[in-house]
Amino acid sequence: MMMWRTPLLLYTRLTLLSSLLFPASSFAAFRPPSATRIASSSMSMSSGTSPKKVAILGGGISGLSTASQLLSRHKQSGQSYELEVTVFDTGRLRPGGRCSSRLVGDKPPVVKNQQPQRRACDDEDLQAKNQDGNNMTPKNIHKALLANTNQQGNNDSMARVLNSCGAIDHAAQIVSVPTLDDNSGDMDHFQSQVDEWLKSDVLESFPEGSVCELLDGGEDSNKLKLEPLEGDMYYGKGGMGNIPLVMRDYCSSFNGFGENYTGQSFRIAQDVWVSPSNGVKYIGNRNRDDNNSDDDGGGLQWELRAGNKSIGKYHNLVISHNGKCADRIMSRTPAKAFHSLLRTKFAPYVPQWGGREMTLNSIYSLVFAVKSDDASPISKVVSNLCNQDKNDVYTIMIKNEPTLRLLSCNSLKHHHAQNKNSESNIEIYTLLSSPIFGKQFKGPQENLPLDLQEKVVMKMLSNLENSFKLEQGDVSNSVVDLKLQLWGAAVPMNTWSSSSSSNGGGGGGVDGFVYDATYGVGAAGDWILDPSIAGAWESGRRLADWMLKHHEESDKKKGGEWSVGLPDLTNNSNNKEKNGKFVPSRVALESGIGSIPPSPNSTFEFPTSSNDGQSQRRQGGGGRGRGGGRGRGRGRGGRGGRNGRGGGGRNSNRARSNNDRTSQTVS
Repeated sequence: MMMWRTPLLLYTRLTLLSSLLFPASSFAAFRPPSATRIASSSMSMSSGTSPKKVAILGGGISGLSTASQLLSRHKQSGQSYELEVTVFDTGRLRPGGRCSSRLVGDKPPVVKNQQPQRRACDDEDLQAKNQDGNNMTPKNIHKALLANTNQQGNNDSMARVLNSCGAIDHAAQIVSVPTLDDNSGDMDHFQSQVDEWLKSDVLESFPEGSVCELLDGGEDSNKLKLEPLEGDMYYGKGGMGNIPLVMRDYCSSFNGFGENYTGQSFRIAQDVWVSPSNGVKYIGNRNRDDNNSDDDGGGLQWELRAGNKSIGKYHNLVISHNGKCADRIMSRTPAKAFHSLLRTKFAPYVPQWGGREMTLNSIYSLVFAVKSDDASPISKVVSNLCNQDKNDVYTIMIKNEPTLRLLSCNSLKHHHAQNKNSESNIEIYTLLSSPIFGKQFKGPQENLPLDLQEKVVMKMLSNLENSFKLEQGDVSNSVVDLKLQLWGAAVPMNTWSSSSSSNGGGGGGVDGFVYDATYGVGAAGDWILDPSIAGAWESGRRLADWMLKHHEESDKKKGGEWSVGLPDLTNNSNNKEKNGKFVPSRVALESGIGSIPPSPNSTFEFPTSSNDGQSQRRQGGGGRGRGGGRGRGRGRGGRGGRNGRGGGGRNSNRARSNNDRTSQTVS
């Protein structure tokens, strides 16, 4: 009988030589590429020509895809000008964003004088007793959470179970090649990339039947069933985080010395936060026709700052991340149409017509280790459901519990080593919540209060036990280590769909990226094409191709005519969707996590209240209050200034300001 067991094979961790050659650098150690040129001036491709400098904010899949395509296509085309690409990533240890993994020996961040926070609103709940009079949070769970806050002196990385067994995927779990609609083009380029990664052992295919859906057994409420998902699915060998590391190393391979220098250079700066308030400043000439022309600044258009220090001036800027930071970073620049697309709403769903703005969900990721003498309660349930099937089950899409979405066994997938001298097994799982649960218990993701963590962990484990028809405490009482993380800006629930007259996307009507040629700034990401790793990669590829084409053929059009995907901000209602609109992503709405093939057991329906309420307020409007305050209402009228009323919106609804503000219901 097949068991969802932890294999006894020794885990062979991938040797990442590149991590030694290109260690994660702090801002203090970073210098702009121009200060550390690969080749001397005598090796310049064109004497007297300054290199083209591109800054990319975000070292996830879309950012690294943009960088690799810029570098490779520039080399292939044999251009006379030099190209410098710099990626700024906020990751403390390595790039990857949501496509990342925790590896053996990863050290936790050093937090000085951190105190476990408590929220007064939760104290009463946490002090509640169960029927036996015991505390709701078991000691083993509380101890593990305290270890995460550095309150115990034994928080050495190798002393933690989670840091000593093998790779752990705590966010993205699956790579697949989605089938886009007829207007979005194809994924042939990404399919070729997947084939190449498979040959070079970057990716590994999920065995047939190893990705399943967990469903209730029909009329008998006490029965469960597992149904395999069909379709080609892959995961990063040695961890999903190996994918961006390979992409980073590919970009670094363009750094040549002496005779090997071909005109490209690449740098990546880790753990660098470009200031959201004043980190991006436009320094170019917005009135010139061609943003490639040399002016007093040599064509440089953007200056970036981290803290109070300048980290370089660049000809082009690429935004390859989203959320509040991306919104704030561009909010003070003159690229208003571009910035309007970065405004973000956080919700577990969107209306059927797509919504007015980018909508991201929030997901909790709980990584936990369970210890058992033979097999964990989870493994036993899965083993019984599989009967005589010889395939192990790596990943389960949970369909019978609305607060949970996915359970993945890292120990099986990444062949974690077991201690031969131990009589017990350690199984390490990743449990992802549903977006509705993430929104309900959302907190400050960089510093979740301890009591909120306790509540979320216990609810997720309890609901997992319910989903698997286990007794309460079967899983939670066997937990020996855990790590809770909130992805506050997780998966896009909708995507920006635009179709430029020049068909910039290449291969379909939908562009798949955004580019403001007037200001030399572009955006790539899964929110512009498809909420998946494939969508992020393809978006970056398309943007890079268009940027190079603009630079190489700039004499064929005026600068602004090269823009792609920008919305029409005029008040003419006939033009509201002329250049694009947000459309719902049904696959992301169904799964909540993206990159998952469509489910044959989907029961998703757009919420009626979302359709009726939000669609009536679609044409929202801000208003300026009589007291001088600007409004930001979405169809209800703007928020007024102090002692004033805010008008605005098509229905001229009013919202009182200051002490008499109208409350808005969160859907």
